[in-house]
Amino acid sequence: MTPRFCLACGARLRRVRAEGRWRRRCPRCGWTYYANPVPAVVAVIVRRGRLLLARRGRPPYAGTWDAPGGFLESGETPEQALRRELREEIGVGVRRARFVGFATDRYGPGGFVVLAAAYRVTPTSTKMRAADDVSEVRWFPLARVPWRAIAFVGLRGLLRKAVRRGTASVPPPDIEGYWQLTPGSSW
Repeated sequence: MTPRFCLACGARLRRVRAEGRWRRRCPRCGWTYYANPVPAVVAVIVRRGRLLLARRGRPPYAGTWDAPGGFLESGETPEQALRRELREEIGVGVRRARFVGFATDRYGPGGFVVLAAAYRVTPTSTKMRAADDVSEVRWFPLARVPWRAIAFVGLRGLLRKAVRRGTASVPPPDIEGYWQLTPGSSW
């Protein structure tokens, strides 16, 4: 998914070596395509020794497992996107969330690069439903998580580390680096 034409003037882009990397640049106006990653958010939800995963209902990787989440919309903060995506995909709000790390992946074979910010989430409810682009929601005992069936390799590694070091299984204290919603509050 690399553009072939300049987004500024429409001329055909050329490959050039710039800043130690191969990039696409417009010979007419000088505009450069940097292929920066697209920001996304995911929720790491663990309760009573089980990890919540969502089955992807759409390509890429339809039918594989994933953490609930999605892409940031223009003007959204990661926390706003996380809240919106969890309501859309599994029908819950966010009571508490703590940043646990980043994962980088490609959005499908040959797709664009994604930079996903992962948050340890305490949802507002334990009653969840598959919606939007999720076909199923399931709790997996930590000893039986289908690691190889998780769609994105980078996210898979981040989830393994979070579960292994206990980040995902210990409720976070109220300290800096956490945000918490209370009834009537907003972001």
